[in-house]
Amino acid sequence: MAGSVGGLSGSTTVNITLTDVNDNPPKFPQKSYQLYVPELAPVGKAVGRIRAADEDEGENADMTYSITNADAAAIFTIMTDADHREGIISLKQPLTLDFKMRKVHTLNIEGSNTHSDPRFFHLGPFKDSTSLRVIVGDVDEPPVFSMDYYIMDLYENSPAGTQVGTVTAMDPDSTNSAVR
Repeated sequence: MAGSVGGLSGSTTVNITLTDVNDNPPKFPQKSYQLYVPELAPVGKAVGRIRAADEDEGENADMTYSITNADAAAIFTIMTDADHREGIISLKQPLTLDFKMRKVHTLNIEGSNTHSDPRFFHLGPFKDSTSLRVIVGDVDEPPVFSMDYYIMDLYENSPAGTQVGTVTAMDPDSTNSAVR
C-alpha cells in the first residue's frame, strides 16, 4: 500500500494535561501591617488575620504562618486557616496586653510553602516575611482597692454617723480618674 492514500499511516488522539508545580513562593502584599487590639482581648479568640498570596494552585499554594521573634511569640500565637490560606492571630495567655506597660508590639510573621519542590530550590527560599505592628488599646478598667478585704470593728449601740473605717481605691487607667 505504499504510495496509496492512508498507506503506512495512522491517527490517534493525544490528551495533554498540564499540572501546576510549586515554583512560586508566598508573597505578602505589604512589608508591614498595623492592627489595633484592646488590652482586655480574650485569650484564644482571633484578634487579627493576615494573608500572603501564592501564584501556584491547589496544594502547591498551601502555606503555614509563624511568628519568628521570640518576644512576640511569647504573647501571641498564629494558626493557619488552610481553607482561606490566612494566618489567624490570637493571644496566648490572659492579661498579656497592658496599655500602661507597653503600647506597641511588633510581630515578625513568616509565610512558608507547605509542599516544597526541590526542583525549584535554586529560585530561593519558598517563604516571605512581613511585620505586624499591634497597637494596644486602653480599656476603661474598674477601680482597684488597696487591700483584698477590710476588717472593721463597730461598738454595739454606736450613734448614727459614727465613722467605722476607711477604704481606699485607685483608678489603674492612665487617666487616673478620681474614685468615689
